[in-house]
Amino acid sequence: MTLHALPFVSLDAATVAGTGASRDLEGVGSIFGVLVFATGSPSTVTVQLEGSHDDVNWFAVGSPTITTAPSYTNFTDLAFRYVRANLVTLSGGSAPTVTVSIATVA
Repeated sequence: MTLHALPFVSLDAATVAGTGASRDLEGVGSIFGVLVFATGSPSTVTVQLEGSHDDVNWFAVGSPTITTAPSYTNFTDLAFRYVRANLVTLSGGSAPTVTVSIATVA
């Protein structure tokens, strides 16, 4: 089975905490790359990668955190068919936004 390996944007210029769009990988992904961008110089940004087998029940995989620069984090040894980003915290700065792209590596 071929996975949707191309990156997708789960959160697109999000301004408030909440979950982003999910992606059906049409297979089980085991390695994910998460790229987080912020604008407006926020003082705190916390994003969690979440995985699911059914697109209903979600499991928090990790918490890459950035403050002012882009952040890239790999998550390995996982087994999820669906993935999404969850913006947990966004504070400080001037009209901050967060964009999160997720890629399936394997």
